[in-house]
Amino acid sequence: MQSIRHALTRPLLAAAALAAVAASPAAAAGDAGSIWHGAGQVAPVDASREPVYGNPASDFSVIVWLDPECPYCKMLGRTPEKVVDASGGRVNLAVRLLPLPMHGRAAFVAAATALCVTRQTAPAGYYRFLDRYMELTRTNGAGLPDATGTGVETLAKDAGVRDMAALDACVHAPETVQALAQEYSAANAAGVTGTPAIVVRDNRTGQLAMTEGAIPGEEITRVISALGAQGAD
Repeated sequence: MQSIRHALTRPLLAAAALAAVAASPAAAAGDAGSIWHGAGQVAPVDASREPVYGNPASDFSVIVWLDPECPYCKMLGRTPEKVVDASGGRVNLAVRLLPLPMHGRAAFVAAATALCVTRQTAPAGYYRFLDRYMELTRTNGAGLPDATGTGVETLAKDAGVRDMAALDACVHAPETVQALAQEYSAANAAGVTGTPAIVVRDNRTGQLAMTEGAIPGEEITRVISALGAQGAD
């Protein structure tokens, strides 16, 4: 897990402590030794305001806070998407972007570009861009390789963007910066302490389970089953 540092550290850790007191990790996870724990306030997946992978009306959601330059996010890769693909429509995914200050300009540009890709494409374009970026990035702020055909503009075109001037304007727009800032606040409220942070939400009951790191898909599926059993699945 890539830990959050700098000015964000104290409020995020405080939120995590409050979440641990307010939630019941054992109930959410199913056993005391689980990597899963409680979460703070996590907004439900909403296809009207964010790109959703899978059926927006699914019973369960996987919510991932991701930094495009985080090496552990790169290790996680398409694992959450594969969980959705294997769920038969019962699970959807929302990837929420959290470029960390330690990763500098590369993380911000990638996150802003991903948000702006959604202005010109269906949600599939957003995930196509992020998947390819995470596949290619050298991580830890090093960005994409210095090779022809691997710049963010090329990846955006491959994801379906056609108006590059509009994309550039969007990346530099105050509204895009504000959207990323709002995600920091949302991550703080959720109790995020690093990336990738993964939340599973039972949309029928509102129950949450949270963990961090590049975990296998089987672990995500396991906690979905545990939450489902508690919700009289």
